[in-house]
Amino acid sequence: DIPFKQAIFPQYKYPHAKERYAQIADYLKLGGNSPDEKVENLVAAIEDLKRQVDIPATIKETLAANEQSFYTAVEEMAEQAFDDQCTGANPRYPLIQDLKELYILAYLGCRIEAAAFHPEEVGAEAELLPS
Repeated sequence: DIPFKQAIFPQYKYPHAKERYAQIADYLKLGGNSPDEKVENLVAAIEDLKRQVDIPATIKETLAANEQSFYTAVEEMAEQAFDDQCTGANPRYPLIQDLKELYILAYLGCRIEAAAFHPEEVGAEAELLPS
């Protein structure tokens, strides 16, 4: 809930994202007794909606290219995302390695917190990256 890397000039006194997402879950009457449960219910509802309207669950599903093409390009994509003028406006300022991880997780279809529980999956994929 608390960013571990603050932006240089944070615009936020403290993060409110969880409470805001929980409030959206309340408006949608998704249930839940705690903000964490409400956010999980909201994520589940969004994932269900994505399946209903045939939105691909992963980047991998949308690319016609092979995996090696993705892993060859991910370094440059992470650098471009890092250099984007909007990146500095985030309350949590990512490192290039963080952005690479996000791309790999999005490619594989893993949720962010899954990396903490399945580092071997992310680590194995990360080994495919060019140095």
